[in-house]
Amino acid sequence: MITFTSRHQEIRKADLITRKAHSIYPHISESRISAIIAQDKVKELFWGQMSMEYALKFAGERLKMEDDEKNLYQHIIDTMKKGLGNCAEEAKLAELIGKISGIKNIYSGSIFAGKGFAKHDVAFITDKEIKENKKYQFKNKEALIIDPWLGITEFAGNYFKTIKTNFSKLLDIRGNSKPYIKADFSSKLSQSKVKNYRKIYPELIIDFSNKKC
Repeated sequence: MITFTSRHQEIRKADLITRKAHSIYPHISESRISAIIAQDKVKELFWGQMSMEYALKFAGERLKMEDDEKNLYQHIIDTMKKGLGNCAEEAKLAELIGKISGIKNIYSGSIFAGKGFAKHDVAFITDKEIKENKKYQFKNKEALIIDPWLGITEFAGNYFKTIKTNFSKLLDIRGNSKPYIKADFSSKLSQSKVKNYRKIYPELIIDFSNKKC
């Protein structure tokens, strides 16, 4: 478990990953545009065409990812370099950044809660053993959530309170079901892949020893 004494340092490190995953490759989130339009019909007049154009481009990129899962992380980088990226791409990039920066216990996955909860992807750091196809309902400090799409880095308990309080409309959160996370192992990062990405994309590496945490 991440202890109280290490809290400040661990959150600062994780927040560096959050910020880099969101900003290293400037991009537009098609799902964010769609969410804004859904909440404001006036904006649909201005952004409706833009949303459709990005949705079509994004559909093509997602198809490549699904057809070639073994190179998923490469497709993620390529897509974001083209200026496109939703929560899933940012979460996967955050996982990759963490791995190549020396954090072994970082994962990416989807959050679910109740029938009305739209799937939302994040990265997370935990000392728990994470298995494929298993649902995890983390207690407050059992996991540190990295959410580049919302710009949040926080322990699980506080994170879920924050999204329910401030982002329920945006994420379509309804009801009081306890959220759970399911890790995504569709493409595994082997040690050889991690070394290769370190060599090809040095801009993604965070040297935590040079950061004041």
